[in-house]
Amino acid sequence: MPRTQLKARKPGRPAAGEAPNSRQALIEAAKQLFAEHAFAQVSTKQIAALAGVNPAMIHYHFHDKAGLLEAAFRETVAPVIEEITHLLAAEAAGPTPLRRFLEIYMRTLAAHPWLPRMIVRHVLPEGGHLQKLVISELGGRIGPAIAGLVARGQSHKMLRSDLDPVLTTLSLVSLAIFPFVSLPVTSRVFDIKLDAPFVERLIEHSATLFYQGTGAPQTGDSAHAT
Repeated sequence: MPRTQLKARKPGRPAAGEAPNSRQALIEAAKQLFAEHAFAQVSTKQIAALAGVNPAMIHYHFHDKAGLLEAAFRETVAPVIEEITHLLAAEAAGPTPLRRFLEIYMRTLAAHPWLPRMIVRHVLPEGGHLQKLVISELGGRIGPAIAGLVARGQSHKMLRSDLDPVLTTLSLVSLAIFPFVSLPVTSRVFDIKLDAPFVERLIEHSATLFYQGTGAPQTGDSAHAT
């Protein structure tokens, strides 16, 4: 099971009055700054100033700036990974709950608008500070598990047998993440407002496209996913 947060390194005691809330304040400041700027463009002084704490608290809680970035990312995605892991384990012998995956993933991205921007800046670029973490803890576990469920769905004749399980998984993940990654442009082109009704319509639309494309019976799969 992935860690929900990094172990804080504590070389010294925090200043009086800073300890109880400084860690979460730094996490929130990091989310905001790292979503908008490249890693090298964000200084520890900027983060501490936005959080309203002493810069030394970054070293106290996270060791360094990279540790803070990783902790901010982990604390958001860890519950998602845990829920998806439980979902896949619970349904390992049954129909593929792919709609439920879409719901979990897309609702998380919608609830944390900074997360897609952080993915673009710190996961996708070569040498991105979060790339190895995502490959090992998310892509290395969740991706193959979903591909396995696709293959199992094919063996049960719930999905088309002529589809490549890995490519089908890639299409499913693309449906889940691209609308949120592209939102800075598409929101202006199509006048999209990222509110709850839109997110639910988007989930329903994405599920319909996926199920019709793979030949899966949407109602049957949805019944097992709830």
